[in-house]
Amino acid sequence: METPMKYMFLLAFLASMTIAGLNGVVGTAYYYGPCGKHDIEKEAEKLEPCTYAAQHWRAPVSERCCTVMEKKLKNPACLCAVLFSQTANNAGVRPEIAVSIPKRCNIAYRPVGYKCGGMETPVKYMLVLAFLVSMTIAGLNGVVGTAYYHGPCGKHDIEKEAEKLEPCTYAAQHWRAPVSERCCTVMEKKVKNPACLCAVLYSQTAYNAGVRPEIAVSIPKRCNIVDRPVGYKCGGTTFH
Repeated sequence: METPMKYMFLLAFLASMTIAGLNGVVGTAYYYGPCGKHDIEKEAEKLEPCTYAAQHWRAPVSERCCTVMEKKLKNPACLCAVLFSQTANNAGVRPEIAVSIPKRCNIAYRPVGYKCGGMETPVKYMLVLAFLVSMTIAGLNGVVGTAYYHGPCGKHDIEKEAEKLEPCTYAAQHWRAPVSERCCTVMEKKVKNPACLCAVLYSQTAYNAGVRPEIAVSIPKRCNIVDRPVGYKCGGTTFH
C-alpha cells in the first residue's frame, strides 16, 4: 500500500477514536454512553410515569412524573438519549412533546435552549450507536419494556375510551346542561378509574369534540354518583 493511503487509514482511525473519546464510546464492554455506566433503556423505563404526558401536548403531568423528570434534568444529555431510546419509542413517546414536560412541571432549573435531536455530530453518532446496540439486544432477547408501559387506562387506548363518553359531550360543554341517563351510566363506570377518566378528558378526541375538562369533572356530581372521586386533581381542575 502506498504511504498516502496508509496515512489516510491512520487519520480515519484517529478520527474514530477521537469521536469515541469525546463521548465515552470504546466499542467494547467498557462502553459508556451519555448516561455513564447506566443502561439507556433501563433509564428510559424509569420515565414510565411520564409516558402519557410525553404523547399529548395538553395531557396533565402527574406529580410523580415531575419528580422523576427533575432528577433526570441534572444530566440533559442522558435525558435526551432516553427520549430517543428504543424503549421510549416502543412506548409511543414523542420527543418533541416530552421536552416540554420540564416547563409543564414548572421546574426552575431546566436546561432551557438545550438541543435534543439537533445536537452536534459526535453525539449523533453516539445515539446511532446506542440505537444499534439496543436493536441488537432486542433481536436477541425480545424488545425490553414493551409490556411494561401501560397508560392510565391500562391496555386500553385512551382515544377509544374517549369515544365511549360521547353521550356526555353536550353536558361536558355546558355547566347547566341536563345530563342524560345514558351519560350517567357511562360516567359511573369511568369514575372507578379517575386517572383514566382524567386522561380521557384531556385526550385529542375529547378536545376535538369540544369537551371542556373543567365542566366535565362536574358530571359525576350532576349524576349524583355516590362513589365519585371528590377532590381528585385532574390537570388544572378538581372533581367535585
